[in-house]
Amino acid sequence: MNNIEDLLEKASKKDINIPPKIEYKIQYALRHKNKSNKGYSIKKLITVVASLMIVLVGSVSVYAAFGGTIAGKPIMEWIGIKFSDEYDNYKENVEEQEINYNETKVDLVSTVCDDAFTILEFDVKLSKEDKEYLRLGESIVTEEDLEEAKQRDENTDSNIMQGRNYKFLSESKDTLNTVQLIFFGKEEDQNGKITYINDPTCSVIIDGEKIWTRTVQTVSKISDYEYKVYQLILLNDEKLNGKENFKITLNDIVLGNTGERKKTENGVQLVNTPNNARFINIGGNFEVNASKEKTLQDTKVINPEDVKINYKNMTKKVEEVSITPLQIVAKVTTKIDNVSLQNLSNTQNKDYIGLIDFKVYDNDNNELVSTFFETKRTITYENGIKEEWAPGDIGTYKDFKNATMDITEYIIIEKKDNINGIKIIPFERADSTNEGNELGELNIDFN
Repeated sequence: MNNIEDLLEKASKKDINIPPKIEYKIQYALRHKNKSNKGYSIKKLITVVASLMIVLVGSVSVYAAFGGTIAGKPIMEWIGIKFSDEYDNYKENVEEQEINYNETKVDLVSTVCDDAFTILEFDVKLSKEDKEYLRLGESIVTEEDLEEAKQRDENTDSNIMQGRNYKFLSESKDTLNTVQLIFFGKEEDQNGKITYINDPTCSVIIDGEKIWTRTVQTVSKISDYEYKVYQLILLNDEKLNGKENFKITLNDIVLGNTGERKKTENGVQLVNTPNNARFINIGGNFEVNASKEKTLQDTKVINPEDVKINYKNMTKKVEEVSITPLQIVAKVTTKIDNVSLQNLSNTQNKDYIGLIDFKVYDNDNNELVSTFFETKRTITYENGIKEEWAPGDIGTYKDFKNATMDITEYIIIEKKDNINGIKIIPFERADSTNEGNELGELNIDFN
């Protein structure tokens, strides 16, 4: 797995999860890969990165770090999201949203809406037959996988790759299967052939309109036959067009298996193999009315004046900060002038800007748990024509110069008591760690 081409191939097939801290390596490889191979698109990368897996946080237990609940609150610190203890006060129970497939049952039991996210809570109860078919609790690496890997190793002409496939799979044998819920999880071609989508990230239907958005799923095991699943969906004002009340519809429900999340030395984890992957098309759909009204009533919105930093041709500005009962949400806009293909893709260009991440501190200089999502990227060419690009895209399929790029990002920040302000520090990543070139401070006073 030291070979970046292998990593990209496995990532594109959804056979591994990519943690945020090494996302930059995948981004860089995609940017500098042979331009004639267009199979590795940035959109595919974003789908991979939307899985957002495997960063162990501090001394939190494995159960807490990789999913689960504490007093009803989902634990998602492993992706940089930490909810306040007020979570239960804003949870809305859902009735009569149940799908039965023989003796297997999936219940949608609650929703929580915040300024940035909607969280759907599911209970999954499996029959003995379906539990065994999904190989839950068994290794994701099958004997067939090992035999095929051994044959590939024997047939390779590369001295570097000899033994690598078998070694990698052998090291993943202790990864056990857990359950995943997949929405819009099947595709049918014109001949009626059905293909299952091994990806818990999803589109959603909001008030009858299908939209693509970022999602995260976390799963915890209750017993051998029972699992708790939380689906977190990014639904901010951009996605909802300002709606406070809306209907969420999820169709074509598929129950699948995937590897349990765990800590690995290099941060890369195998989560499935072709011989292990199992899908149960339970069908049906969920429809639920959701509302932000309750949280918005207790949300404070701050529009800071002229809080921005400049770096090369880039300006980052804090447009809005929402202090909700559950978390703090900062909207940051970025404008980059004189954009060209060269200064987006060539690391040696004097105007090149690497991947920008954020650290966030409270008024006592304590670092807060945080993560961020890019939600919009627009390029305006020299002739005035505008294009909307996928998040993270750098347009390597065309040559251009003297353009302007506008980016919108949301930073989701841990909320603690007695915070009177926050300090956001954008930094340009130097490597796979959180170290890099700090670009300045964005200070927001809450008073």
